[in-house]
Order: sequence, then structure tokens, then C-alpha cells
Amino acid sequence: MSKSNNLGDIDVTALEGLASNLPTTQPVKDKSNKNQTEKDVTFTLRIPPRIAKDLKIKAATADKTQREFILEGLKLMGIDVKDEDIADRRKS
Repeated sequence: MSKSNNLGDIDVTALEGLASNLPTTQPVKDKSNKNQTEKDVTFTLRIPPRIAKDLKIKAATADKTQREFILEGLKLMGIDVKDEDIADRRKS
């Protein structure tokens, strides 16, 4: 006689042996992982086209993204910006 566990007419008897070897709960993820990065906040700034152009040129000349270039400038101004905040995340 077949068992029915909300699977209609499927015989689940053969699956019971396999299921008994599987863990009953999902592994717990370590929430204290220090390698997790915070989600970035989107920041919109309206600047004159000439400044935007100059920023693009200076960042490209320095072989950096505009984001890296701006964060380095903020760091120089005394904002608490860590090196890992500045790193180009596309290269990692």
C-alpha cells in the first residue's frame, strides 16, 4: 500500500530511507561574519557639466573610478573613509 503525503498518487515509500539521512534543518548562517559588507547607499548629486567632465577626466587619468576618486577626496577632507570603502568592487 502506498503512502500519500500531499503528493497525490506518488509512492513515497522509497524516498523515506533517503530522507532519513538528510538533515532536518537548514544550516545556521553566521551573522557575525566580519567579511560582510554593508549595503551602499545611493547618493545623487547635481553638478555642473564642466565639473562632471573634469571629474571623469581626472578619475580616468588616475586609472580610478569616479567613485574611488570622490571617496579619496572625502577621506582627505577628514571624512572617516576606510581603504576597503574606496577599493573598486568590480575588480574583486
